[in-house]
Amino acid sequence: MNHTTIHIKTDVKTRDNAKKVAEEFGFTLTSLVNAMLKQIARTRSWTLSLDETPNQATIEALKQSEEDVKAGRVKSFKSGQEAVAYVRSLIKDGNYKKHKHS
Repeated sequence: MNHTTIHIKTDVKTRDNAKKVAEEFGFTLTSLVNAMLKQIARTRSWTLSLDETPNQATIEALKQSEEDVKAGRVKSFKSGQEAVAYVRSLIKDGNYKKHKHS
C-alpha cells in the first residue's frame, strides 16, 4: 500500500489533548485521523459532535442566571438594535457602572 504524509497545523495543546484521548481509547492519533478520513471517503459525509459537559464555573453561572430571571433582574429586548440602544443610553447617562454587576 502506498502511503503519504499529511501535514496539518494545530496548537500544541489541542494536539496533546487529542493524543491523550486517542490513547485512552487504545488508538494512536494517526489511526484515529486515518479512520476519520476513510469514513469521509466511504460515506461522503462527516459527523462532528460539539457536545460538551459544562464545568463548575459554567454550572454556577447558569444557576445565577436562573436566579436572576426568577428575581426579575433581567432586561429583555425585541431586537439586537433595541439592546444596543439601551446600552448606549446607559453609557450616555453614566448609568453603566451601577448596572455592571447588579
